Formats: sequence, C-alpha cells, structure tokens
Amino acid sequence: MKKSTILIISLSVFLAFPVYAEETNEDITTEIVTEVVVEAPAEPLTETPAVTHIEGVTDKTDVHYTGKYCLECHEKNPVEGGNIYLKFDGNFTQLCKCHGYEPGTYIHPVDIFPSDEKKPMIPDNMPLLEGKISCVTCHDIYLQCQLNPRSKVLNRRFLRGAPYVSRTDLCFSCHDERKYKMLDPHNQLTQDGKIIIEKCLYCHEEKPDEEHEHFDEVKLIGNLEVLCYRCHFKQSKFHPINANHLRKPSDKTLEIMKESEKRFNIILPLNYKGNITCPTCHNPHERGILPAGQANSKGASEKYRLRMAAEKLQICVACHEDKFDFENY
Repeated sequence: MKKSTILIISLSVFLAFPVYAEETNEDITTEIVTEVVVEAPAEPLTETPAVTHIEGVTDKTDVHYTGKYCLECHEKNPVEGGNIYLKFDGNFTQLCKCHGYEPGTYIHPVDIFPSDEKKPMIPDNMPLLEGKISCVTCHDIYLQCQLNPRSKVLNRRFLRGAPYVSRTDLCFSCHDERKYKMLDPHNQLTQDGKIIIEKCLYCHEEKPDEEHEHFDEVKLIGNLEVLCYRCHFKQSKFHPINANHLRKPSDKTLEIMKESEKRFNIILPLNYKGNITCPTCHNPHERGILPAGQANSKGASEKYRLRMAAEKLQICVACHEDKFDFENY
C-alpha cells in the first residue's frame, strides 16, 4: 500500500511540471510517440478583438500554438463558424511564407489534384481545398492557432491525426505502403538463378561481364561511398570498426594487402584514386552472381558481406598482420 501511495504521489509531482521541446532540425520527431495522450482542451476562438500585429515578428518567430499572432494570417479577428478573413485570399503559400515559396521546399507537392487512384484513399478528415491537395490537407491549421503548450510538444507540426508511432504513418493514410518498400539492391538473382539486370544498374552504368571483367574494368554510376551511403548512411558516421578507413593505404599496408589477396584468395579493390573504399572489405554481390571459386566471389551473401568471412570475420588482418588471431584460425 505504501509503495502504491508513493508511486501515485511521484507521478502527480512529475505531471505537474510543464513539458517543453527545444526546436532543432530534428524536431519533426516530436510526432513520434508510443501512445496517444489525451490533450487538454484548448481555448476556442471567440469574437473578441484579435491581438494586433506584434512588432519584431520575423520569419524566425515561432507563431504557432501561442494564440497571440492572429493578425499575421487574418485581416481581422475570425468568426467561429463564419468568415475567417484570411489574408492573401487564403493562399497558403503566402500565408505560410516562413516555410518558403518554392514547391521544392515542401515535403509533399501542393496545389495539385490527386489522381483518380489516390483520391478514394484520402480520408475524410484530410480535406482538399477546391479539390486540390493543400497545406490544410495534412495540417490542422486551427489547432495551432490556439494556446496549447501540450499540443506543441505532442504534435509540433499540427499534423492531422497525430501523434503517430512512425513518421510515415501519416503518409500511408493516402499512399499504399506496399508500393513503398525499400529496394534491396543486394538481392540480385531470381528464384531460378537468373541475374536481375535492373539490380546491376543500381550501381553500374551497364551490366558487367561477371565471368571475365575485373573490378577496375566495370563502370559505376558514381562515387562508391555515395552509392553505399544511399542505404547505409548511419555507417558513414558510426562505423562498427570506429575508424576512418576511407583513405589511401601506405606503401607498407598496400604490400600487406597484396600478400593477403594471394594468401586468402580474395580481392581487396581500391577505388579509382587508389583509396580504400566500402567494397574493399565488403562484397556487395549476392552469392551466385560471380563464379564460385573466383577471388572476387568471396564474401558474397556472408555475414556483413565481409570478403574474409570464411576466416572467422578476421577482415582486419587483410591490412594489419599484427591483428590476426592465429590460435583460433
């Protein structure tokens, strides 16, 4: 009983403190919560005079959820259920001028008619403006007009239906999630063992001759690291080895690498500038793409795709002889 009483008191004290969210470049994540919290009701708009334009308001001023910047968007105080007197004839591109004027600045295109395929999928609580997708389709503008610090934390972007468990849940209100599965470029063979050429073109300008071409002969569509970072960006900042290996190896290290290629029957390809790159240690191909037994096939479909997976993942020894564990080899 005592423990229950203490717990209730502790929760009461905790909930008494206000919650604030610092605005950062990642503040969109404030919409991601694991449970829906009942929000305190906000004060409704009334016909009392609106606060006049406040001096010092700039495009850096956060006017949302304050309840005091009405005349930034309204010509005069709006009437609930009646005329809301929006400026610029209700043009949201101009009303939301702080967020940019160019279409490319928005996460989703606006001022467009949804396709016949998409229109039936749009929920009733996501209104179109004169039949077009607009800011109000996804954003509940009225919600942020009111003073409500709790909503500012739980639903900073005043998204309709928020808070959401995942950032993409809102998107899949209208879009078919099955059509937006991430492509895995490493699954390169059909069930009957044929090469899926479209997967080759994810990185190559043209399908290489897997039987005869060497690494320095294939044509890639761009920088090797950038190709990998399209999916593995986290590893570019927090690589498990915890060191920057994307550099030109010393003459001594290069000599060790050449010896390792012969000893373990592998390849350790460098990029066109002679630098270590992602495929130096990792084989991006599926097992069966490159002929078995060839040095360039080692590591395909192995754990972490390491070219020395057969050597108990001791990839470090390919360049650093002193790191080889001879006892467990």
